[in-house]
Amino acid sequence: MNDMYREQQSMRAYYLSTAMAVGLLATMLIASPASAQQWTPLDIIDVNTHPLDENPRFGARSKSVLYTPTGGSLIYAEFSPSWNMNQHYDRIGPHYHHWNEWAYFLRGDFVIHEPVTPGQVNPPVYRFTEGTWLDRPAYSLHGGYWETGGIRSQNPVIMLLFEEGDGSVVTLGEQGDHFKPDFPDSRPQPYLPDWRVATDFPRAWIVNTAHEMEWEQDPTMPGRMVKWLSDNRSGGFRAQLVKIPPGWTPPAGTLPTYYDKGHVLRYMLFGSMNVWQFDGRQPGEVVEVGENVLVHQRARGIWGYGEGPITQHGAVWLEVTYAGELEHGHGPIPEPGVVE
Repeated sequence: MNDMYREQQSMRAYYLSTAMAVGLLATMLIASPASAQQWTPLDIIDVNTHPLDENPRFGARSKSVLYTPTGGSLIYAEFSPSWNMNQHYDRIGPHYHHWNEWAYFLRGDFVIHEPVTPGQVNPPVYRFTEGTWLDRPAYSLHGGYWETGGIRSQNPVIMLLFEEGDGSVVTLGEQGDHFKPDFPDSRPQPYLPDWRVATDFPRAWIVNTAHEMEWEQDPTMPGRMVKWLSDNRSGGFRAQLVKIPPGWTPPAGTLPTYYDKGHVLRYMLFGSMNVWQFDGRQPGEVVEVGENVLVHQRARGIWGYGEGPITQHGAVWLEVTYAGELEHGHGPIPEPGVVE
C-alpha cells in the first residue's frame, strides 16, 4: 500500500511540475517582447487597376476590393443610367439585411425608396448624388417599386458600398424570402426567410456631404479639416471625411499610430499624399497614394505620414474605423497606440 501511495504521489508531483512548466512557458510567450512586436504592413490597393468581378454584383460593373472573414465585402460599383422611359422596376422589391452596411457616392446619381414601415404605399424617395453618405443599420427597409410621379436615376453612378454581411436580402410580402441575389447557387447560412420576425425598422442615416455639411478644423491634428459622418462609439464604428491642403506638413512631434485590434479603411477621393509603409516598427519606404487607392490599416498596422510636405496638390479621403472585426458591435473604439 505504501509503495502504491508513493508511486501515486510521485506521478502527481510529475504532472504538477509539468503543468507549472507549461504555464510558465505560456506566460513567457505572452509577455515575450518578440510576441508583442508583431506588426502588420498596410494593404495598399489601387482600385483603378483592380480586376472586375467575374460575377458582377447588383447587375453593375463591380470590383470586390476587400473581403472579410465574416463574409462581408467592400465593393466599387458602376451603374448604368436609365435607357428608356418605361416605369422603373426594382428586381428585389422592399427588403432589409440582417447586418449593417454603408455607402459613399463618388459620382452620378442613384434613386431608391426608403420605407419606414412594411406595406407603405408611397415611401420617401431619395436621390443619392456625389458626396452622399449612407449609414444603414440592420433591418433598415429600402428598395421598392415605382410610384406615380416618381423620379429615376438620370446619370450613371459610381459608388463605394461596404456590406458587413454575406450579401443576402430578406424580402417582404407574401412571397418574401431570404436569398443572395448575386449568388444564386449559394443559400444564406443561417437561412431565415420569415421577415415578420423583425419588429423594429430603424431609419438609415443619409446626408449629402457636399450640400448639407461644411468642413471644420480637426481638433486632433492642426491644419487638417474634417466632416463627421457617423460616430457610433459604443458600436465601434466611426466615419469621417478628411482634407489636407497643398504642401501640408504634419505638426512637429506627430508620431505614427496603431490599434491593437480593429481596422481603419482610408479611401482616397482626391489628390495624393505620401504615407509610410513600415518595416516592423521602422519606416521602410514612402508610398504615394492617389485617387481611388484604398489603404487598409489592419490590427497592429502602423499609420504614419512621409517626411516633409506630404502632398503637393492637397488630398481628400474617406476614413472609416472599426473597433474590432469589420462589423458593428465590437466597440468602443479605443485611443490609438503611439509608436515612439
